[in-house]
Amino acid sequence: MNKEQDIGTAVHAALASPLRMELVGIFTEPGGLSISDMAARLGRPATSLYHHVQVLEDAGVLRQAGTRPKGKRFETVYELTEHLLDLDVDRTDPEAIDHAVKAMSAALRMADRDFAAAVERDDVCDEGPRRNIFGMRMHLRAPDSVLAELNQRIDAVLDLVRELTDADQEPGPGDRFVSLTLLLAPLRGRRTGVE
Repeated sequence: MNKEQDIGTAVHAALASPLRMELVGIFTEPGGLSISDMAARLGRPATSLYHHVQVLEDAGVLRQAGTRPKGKRFETVYELTEHLLDLDVDRTDPEAIDHAVKAMSAALRMADRDFAAAVERDDVCDEGPRRNIFGMRMHLRAPDSVLAELNQRIDAVLDLVRELTDADQEPGPGDRFVSLTLLLAPLRGRRTGVE
């Protein structure tokens, strides 16, 4: 296993926890967050987050971005190292596979929570160019040419998200924070072609 694969496995292991996946999800604005900020946003005691923040920092998901005064002391401010967490996996390493599956499962649980909370809101828009809620699941037969086009379009979406998150612009009054979870997987038990 090379260094890049080791880093990927550490990230997957760190993100296998739904709470740590939730922590990553609250970094939606520039400027970073302290543990007390994280605790307030999640409605949890700060003492319950120190270990999880340390795991995310050790895995390279979070980094210390500085300190700021809080009362008579200073608190550490953290920021994400990447806004897009890629769940690529070394499929020759059973431990890496297990961590990646758990991390994607945590991401899907978070997507489920996000969607369930969103459908209750008054400010959702489910059609038109300002649509901010959408869900679907489809199966399709995809020859290599269709997979190539599908992956080009997925890459275009990821490029747009990277561009927007790297811009670090101050939030505007009409901005909406949204969650986007993508999963592409071959279906079990279905084969194509002649065997």
